[in-house]
Amino acid sequence: MFALSLGLIMLCGCSPKVLNGNTAESIPATHPDYAVIYFYRPGNYVATPYDVHLNDKVVYRSKNKTKTLVKVTEPGTYEIWGKTESRESITFKVELGKDYYVKSFVHFGAAIWRPSLETVDPEVGRTEWLSIK
Repeated sequence: MFALSLGLIMLCGCSPKVLNGNTAESIPATHPDYAVIYFYRPGNYVATPYDVHLNDKVVYRSKNKTKTLVKVTEPGTYEIWGKTESRESITFKVELGKDYYVKSFVHFGAAIWRPSLETVDPEVGRTEWLSIK
């Protein structure tokens, strides 16, 4: 009994990080009632973080080797944007039941690094998203 209790206590400390009600290691199955937007930023030598917005709501803090996902329950056109010294944005139409991947990174600006966002093909995006631990 003691060994079982000790094992359970040790496992509790190893639970995966929860992101918007989902674990970072799992991807929810597609569902006709919502779309999923997967945000991620692979690591590189530039550490400039910035907030990523979905329309007017901050949904992700873009930092090296991070990821999150957001369920969208309303179809329509959405703007995803980030800002450091300048604002960069992408706009795309979201359809329920689909998955979208948005890769964030930075590029050189006049004084500091500027945000960059791009939609990624789902096969490539899924592989890159899952590779971030």
